[in-house]
Amino acid sequence: MEASAYIGSMFAGLVYLVFAVRLLRLGVRTWSTSELLLGLAFVFWSLYYGLWVVSILSRGRPELDVQIAIAAHVAGNLAVACFAFFPLLVFRRGSTWATWSAIGIAACVITGLVGSIAVGDLEGTDPLANLWWWPEWLGEIATGVWIGAEGFHHYGMTRRRVWLGLCEPIVAHRFLLWGLAGAFWTLLDFVVVGQYVDFWANQNWSVALDGLVGCLEVAALAMVWLIYFTPDTYLRRINAAANSA
Repeated sequence: MEASAYIGSMFAGLVYLVFAVRLLRLGVRTWSTSELLLGLAFVFWSLYYGLWVVSILSRGRPELDVQIAIAAHVAGNLAVACFAFFPLLVFRRGSTWATWSAIGIAACVITGLVGSIAVGDLEGTDPLANLWWWPEWLGEIATGVWIGAEGFHHYGMTRRRVWLGLCEPIVAHRFLLWGLAGAFWTLLDFVVVGQYVDFWANQNWSVALDGLVGCLEVAALAMVWLIYFTPDTYLRRINAAANSA
């Protein structure tokens, strides 16, 4: 495997770490469970990427590589399990169906993780031979789809209120950003399938696909940044656009 194929993932992991620190600090300051949960999920994702790269560098020591690969796999799935409860807290707090949906997604991910490790797919990178890989993937993509659908749905509802002067323009715009973030995460999960299938066929990671994964993750994180840490210039543009409409 060429080291250049991991540049996108390493960069995404560093960005996740930066975001995790900012979100956890914000969550502690405001005591917001949604921000704390998202920050925790980003910590696990950053850890996943870090461990994954370390496992590649330790290929000369099989006993160490196995342990790191399992740790990376666990960290990635814990991130998804935490992330599954995020749309519940942000969009559907108190909803019974949303609560069970979040629990079901998390259970799906953890079940797939245990099954993948049991059959020897320690890295979780063999979707064609390992059927347990698919519950993990379905759990991850379900969360992205859920966030995207809720974001666009709430954007449509609040946009009408903005026109009537009943809602601040930035509130509606943040729902739009959540819709875009969910769309980016969903597209990323489909690229991941192609990435792993390509690896299974060629026994080598695609530099182009890994770079696309990194770009999509950074694009989604850019939406998160604008939601939680909106720059003043960006806010003024949103308000100006709403006033001129």
